[in-house]
Amino acid sequence: MESYLKNTLGIKADIKIWNNSDSLPEELRDGRAYSVMEICGIKCLVISVLTDDFQLSSYLRQQKALEQYCDYPFVLCFERITSYQRKCLIENLQSFIVPENQLYMPFLGIALQEHFKAPSVAGKQLTAMAQYILLYFLYDEENVYHSKLEISQKLEISLMNVTRGVQELEELELLVTKKKGRSSMVTTTLPKKELFERARPYLRNPVQKKLFVKENEILLALPITGQEALCVYNERGVIEHKVRAMEKRVFLDTSDTLQIVDPAWDTQISYVELEVWRYDPVRFTDGSIVDSISLKLSLEGESDKTVEMNINKLLNS
Repeated sequence: MESYLKNTLGIKADIKIWNNSDSLPEELRDGRAYSVMEICGIKCLVISVLTDDFQLSSYLRQQKALEQYCDYPFVLCFERITSYQRKCLIENLQSFIVPENQLYMPFLGIALQEHFKAPSVAGKQLTAMAQYILLYFLYDEENVYHSKLEISQKLEISLMNVTRGVQELEELELLVTKKKGRSSMVTTTLPKKELFERARPYLRNPVQKKLFVKENEILLALPITGQEALCVYNERGVIEHKVRAMEKRVFLDTSDTLQIVDPAWDTQISYVELEVWRYDPVRFTDGSIVDSISLKLSLEGESDKTVEMNINKLLNS
């Protein structure tokens, strides 16, 4: 960091470990390292963020507690940040530095942005909301421009989740935000087949967990998935038990009303295998069956000709 400040701004910075960090409560020490930096004759407390799950809202709440231990200006230090994260930090007047990349220290009147390093997503999976938004574009018949507000309303997810999901997909060059008139609109420049193929390495199983519950009318109204969906597609006849999909949010709201069943013991009860999904399985259903892309992902590599045909038909439409 010292060389970055010297080479970039031509100023000398002296950085030392802050010995008082051992006296901090655990919530202020967890995932962070502290040092004192003297720059332009002013001392500041550098808080190096060591984890990927940093939450600005939590940090803002913790600042008052931290001020009891140190009255220096605070400077957050990240290995990398996105343009969206930078925007949030500046809006909240939070000083920060990304060595070899950018810094913002309003208490010194310094603001410098060289370039952004997008976080590496190779080998990682999309978040649930990013995948949900991707499906929105894959199943979009017209392949037109959509505002983030429109996506939020149609998918019934928060505008914040849309913003984060779109940003994630933009970093993978799957979606782009373009100006259309006075508005910023989200779209893709890729044909559906290429969009899917580029996204394939990052797609995740939508199923968070599975459980067996006593059958009722509400469960039977849910979308069909799993082996039951394959039986319906291939007309294999009666299956051993029904398999249905429920969004995690709905499950959390209704879990108290569900009766858990152990098929190995409850021989007198009709039950349903319930898959709890990370996103809404209802939105893109094919009739009464979950969408084919999500179904394929939920089957974890199991291949089915009808499901593949449905996906190919979609991608070539």
